[in-house]
Formats: sequence, C-alpha cells, structure tokens
Amino acid sequence: MIHIDTIVAQVTAPGKSAVAILRISGSQAGQVAIKILGQIPKSRFANYSKFLGKNKSTLDKGISLWFPSPYSLTGEDVLELQGHGSPLIIDSLMKRILSIKNVRIAKPGEFSERAFLNGKIDLIQAESIDDLINSETTSSMRASLNSLQGDFSFYIKELIKILISLRTHIEASIDFSEEGNYDNLIDLVNLKIKELINKFKKVKIMALQGSLLREEKKIVIAGLPNAGKSSLLNALSRCDRAIVTDVPGTTRDVLYERINISGHLLEIIDTAGLRHTDDEVEKIGIEKAWKKIKESDHVLFVIDKTLISNEKHQKMICQEFLKNISNNIEVTFILNKNDLVSSSFDSKKIGKFTYISISTRTGKNIDLLRHHLIKKEINESRESTFIARRRHVTQLNLAFSEVLKSNNIWKKFKNIELLAESLNLTHKLLGEITGEFTSDDLLDHIFSNFCIGK
Repeated sequence: MIHIDTIVAQVTAPGKSAVAILRISGSQAGQVAIKILGQIPKSRFANYSKFLGKNKSTLDKGISLWFPSPYSLTGEDVLELQGHGSPLIIDSLMKRILSIKNVRIAKPGEFSERAFLNGKIDLIQAESIDDLINSETTSSMRASLNSLQGDFSFYIKELIKILISLRTHIEASIDFSEEGNYDNLIDLVNLKIKELINKFKKVKIMALQGSLLREEKKIVIAGLPNAGKSSLLNALSRCDRAIVTDVPGTTRDVLYERINISGHLLEIIDTAGLRHTDDEVEKIGIEKAWKKIKESDHVLFVIDKTLISNEKHQKMICQEFLKNISNNIEVTFILNKNDLVSSSFDSKKIGKFTYISISTRTGKNIDLLRHHLIKKEINESRESTFIARRRHVTQLNLAFSEVLKSNNIWKKFKNIELLAESLNLTHKLLGEITGEFTSDDLLDHIFSNFCIGK
C-alpha cells in the first residue's frame, strides 16, 4: 500500500535526555535523508552524520540509520536519526524535516498502522505493541511479547487452516456434486467439525486467560455485615483504603484497590454487607454488591467466626450464598477473627472450595491468602502464552457459536450449502481478529490509542 504523505515523529519520550530519536517513513524518506544528511546513508549501517539545516549549517551530530523498502518496520523507506536529547535541537530538526514537501507529523500509532497495512505484522501483533508498552506486570509483559512474536496469531491461523481445508472440500463437492462419494464427504465433514470444535475450546480458554492478564482479575470481597470485609481489603492492599468501624453497614458503596502480588496484578473490590434492610441507601449498596459479585472472576466470602463458630451454621451460610451465583465464579471462603476464636486448620479444601482461617487484626494467615491468590494466578497463566483483548475474546466466542450452529444444521439437515454459508461467516469472524477482514472504523479505534511514534 502506497501512502502519499511521508510521516515523521519523535519515538523517544519528550523532554531532556541523553539521546532522542526521530523516525521518518514513506516515499519521501530518501529526500529527507538527502536534505538533512547530504546523502542517503548506507543501508542497515550505523552512520555517524551531521544533521543539516536549510542553509547547510549543522544542527546536530549523531547516528543515522537507513532501511529501504520493503525491509523495514513499516515496509516503506525508513530513516532514523539519533541525536542529542535537547528539546531545542529536536524542535529545530523537526521544523527542518517538516519544511520538506509531502512530509507531516505522524498520527498516534501510524507507524504500526502502516506496518499492518503493508503486511509486516497482523492486527494482533499491532495491538500487542500497545499492550507491551502499557504492561504493568512481568506476566503481562511476557504475554505481550509472545503476541508480538506471533503466538496468538499462530493459534488463530491454525483454526483458519482447518476451516479452509473443510471449506475447500465442501465447495468442491458443491461444484462437482455429480462426482465423488457423498458418504466419504459426510465422514470428512464430521471429522473436521469435531477437530475444529476441539481446537476452538483450547484457544478460547487460552484467550480468556490472556484477557485476564491484560485487564486484571476481578476479586470481590463479599459477606454479611461486620464480618471484616473492609479490614481484609486493607490487609491485602497493606494500607488503610477502607473505613473500618464496629457498626454494621459502614461500607455502603463499592471500593476498588489494585494490588500487585509478585508480579500479578489484581483488582480487589470491597462491597456492602449482604442482608435485608429498610435503609434505602444501604439497599442501593447491596444491589451494587450483588452486581459486582456476579461480574467477578473470584469471590472472597468473609465469615465472622465469633458470630458463626458452628461449622454446620457456616456451611449453611456458604451454601445459601452459592445458590445466588454462577458455578463459573471461583469462591474462597474466609473465616475471619481467628485471634478471638481458635481454628483447627489454617487452610483446607472441601470439594472444589478452599477455606482459609485468618485474622485481619493480627495479620495471621494473610500471607497464606495472598499466596493462595498468587498460586492460582500462576497455575492459570502457565497455560496462557499470549495477551488477548476483549475484542479478541468476543470474536472468538462469536466464531465458536457459529461453528456450533453450523454443526447443528449439518446434523439436522445434512445440507452442504447451508454448512458452507455458516463456515464462511466463521472464517470472516476469525479474520477480523488478525485483520484479514476488517473495517476502517475498527483500525481508527485501535491505532488512535497508540502513542505518537508507534
């Protein structure tokens, strides 16, 4: 794809620094080199050069790098100038470069956008550049790097490869319906759809875990009033984030705190105590609490052991709570105030639920709980080799639903034309993830969130 405009931007952070880098990309990059350097430098070689002004005066001295098309970041001619990080020098250089015909300042993300449009990277890799820059944990950084190197794209392309193989056989059977063995086609379609569904399930799980790495796992602290929920938020965040009193119903709104436990970023959400009340304000808080619980990835349900020390009673409260939430939400039961009521265990597992006995007052077993959260995150992130955005997960879900729909149609009607149409839509949905099929609006939305210089 040929762009009329040549673009320029500072790719290092603004302000004073030892070194600043300007990147120029486009058909006029060679002309910029001739005007600024006096010549086009040797390609892929660090050249020590004078950076010249309009009257051939020296604006600066530094390193110039020349990457001719198509073997460059953007697939276009690219020139990079590495000079001293003085804002005055960079401003003078920028003014000189912008005085050259058909050269303008790059829009946010435009270098990455041109790399995508010129086939140097796919849309997943382009998005991972932004994710890598904004990574806040080691795990999300590594996952973003994996996506940039093409790991996520590989799995999507594997799905597309199976789809294309199946569609090829189906289209051939439509074109040459009077030839070949229909029974063999039925067996092949059944085999390929089964393979496709199994592959989808694996990729969906990995994408969901990759999405959690990017967006943080949402952990809600819930329970009856005065059980120590806000105290637990303070203990986990290691600061007095929430107001704590002995008055039931103190917390009436939702409180958020982001915590980093050994490189894993979690969003801890404190909620109002769950109970029946006539207080209109508290009712609103309880409604918000239930909403957050149902949207969460993991719930820490806190029980006050001084009020409910009987294990049978504890079990009844836990079961009552579980009736109101989805089976897909992870729940850990926290038995608080073990400094006042002794416990026969620190942590134990009953069925699929973990019970941890703690004291928010003394801090006993808080580190055990933190380790429990870390351990779970580590176990899940081992499977996740790439970062995934919400749009990726949405597209995967839509594509998988279409595959299940096509499978049901096939089983019911054995209609090859309907199957072909449904698989074509699945292919398009997957192609929107990598950018094989896309729209200008989607591209504008994605790249406008990048920083200038990327």
